[in-house]
Amino acid sequence: SSAVLPQRVAASFRCGDLPGVRRSAAAARRRHPPLAQPLRRQPGRGSRAATAMSGQVQHFASAPQAVTNRKYRPDDSGGLMNNIMYDRRVVRGNTHASMVQTQPDAAEVRKQREAQRRRLMRANQPKKRPGTPEPVAGRKHMDIQTDSYLEELTERTVEFEAETQTDFLLDRPPSPLFMPAKIGVDIETQIEEGELFDFDVECEPVLEVLVGKTLEQSMMEVLDEEELESLRRYQEDFEKRRNAELLEAQRMEAAEKRRQDEMERRMQQQAAQREQDLSIMRKVVSRSMASAHLSSLRDRTLAHLLDAGIFADSVQLAVDNSFVPSLLQAVTVQMDQAARDRQVFAEVMQSAVSQRLADHQERLATEQRRIAEIDQAEREAREEKEEERQEREREAERIRGEQDAMVEWEQYVPPPPPPEPEHHITEVNDENLAVYGDGLTAAVPDEQLGELKELIASLTAANAELQPGDDGEVPPEQIVLGKLAPAPEGADGFVLESFRAGTAADLVPPEEQQAGGDEATPPED
Repeated sequence: SSAVLPQRVAASFRCGDLPGVRRSAAAARRRHPPLAQPLRRQPGRGSRAATAMSGQVQHFASAPQAVTNRKYRPDDSGGLMNNIMYDRRVVRGNTHASMVQTQPDAAEVRKQREAQRRRLMRANQPKKRPGTPEPVAGRKHMDIQTDSYLEELTERTVEFEAETQTDFLLDRPPSPLFMPAKIGVDIETQIEEGELFDFDVECEPVLEVLVGKTLEQSMMEVLDEEELESLRRYQEDFEKRRNAELLEAQRMEAAEKRRQDEMERRMQQQAAQREQDLSIMRKVVSRSMASAHLSSLRDRTLAHLLDAGIFADSVQLAVDNSFVPSLLQAVTVQMDQAARDRQVFAEVMQSAVSQRLADHQERLATEQRRIAEIDQAEREAREEKEEERQEREREAERIRGEQDAMVEWEQYVPPPPPPEPEHHITEVNDENLAVYGDGLTAAVPDEQLGELKELIASLTAANAELQPGDDGEVPPEQIVLGKLAPAPEGADGFVLESFRAGTAADLVPPEEQQAGGDEATPPED
């Protein structure tokens, strides 16, 4: 408190000359620097502090001096920053009364709020875990569970169960037994043994129910045991398969890791080999360039010195400057003259040869045209002869074909025409229709109707009078055979064309009719 502070300062000043307390005095001076103004008695201060400060002489172990490195922040009060009377941290008034809150500084409030906001932001900021590196090309990261027991991940709200114990409810007292009032008249009767209950008959359904329930319960227990055993076996099989899959996955991961390590090692080897090859190639190229440069260095140096005139010869200079130019000029003139002569001779020869070549080309073209015309005439003559020969062959082939066809036609004998089918006319019905076959009918012309009836009647009478002959055989019966023709246009059915008397043997079987219709036809011209 503010009352105890001056007492501690005074005590530290009084004990400062002692060797054992010099260090605490120095620490006290650092904590509480010397004041610029003398201490004044404040109203309400303790009497003990005032007596200590007034009656005792203060001694210092060292000369007071200002502290440069302060522990607290500097005060904004200007020149009054070292006066304890103007220090905001010192409370004014009675220490036993309630503490009066001083008005805080706006800048200090802003700093405190900013510091509090930074602390809240640091507290609320989630701690970032070190992330997984990005996947390599062709792969991607996936979230997997590595626990011993897999858990289904769903977006459900977290639920939990809570229990509590309530007071037990009191049982309702049992209701009193209802005893209705007695009414009516009591009577009695005699029941003999076995009239109301037969044990053997009545216990049979009870025993059936008990035995059936017992067997059913035993079967259910056996089925439950078998189901549990099957579940246990399935769990064991599943555990074995899962362990096998885990081992296979670990083996594949190990193999993949070995392949990855081997790939990295091979890539490092290849990189080192490539670096070594590049270094060797650079050395070889450098050596070849240096050798090529140094091989021609002597000749280029000598040529450069020679061009500079270092190795000049007077005789060589005279020859090069006087004799060689005149010689070159004379040779040039002679060569020009020889070239002009050759050009003139070439022109003369060219004109003579070109004239003869033109005449020769003209004669050669004429001869080629003549030979081509002869070849064309011969080719046309050969083509005409070939066409005449082919025409003669085609004509001979045609004549041979016609002769063969004529011979084949002469040798062909046409088959006899099939006999016209005849039907057995059984009777003439009331509608003057001839009945034949299986009840089929055909129209009979009016001029033939009477003749047909007479023929049927006479044949019927004759068949009735047939007698066995000398050989004992009965002659065949006479029947009416008729030929049918299609009815004229506009009418349906058939018309009796002609009829005669005959036997059943005169009827042409249908097979012969079909065979007669299937005979081969004569070849066409």
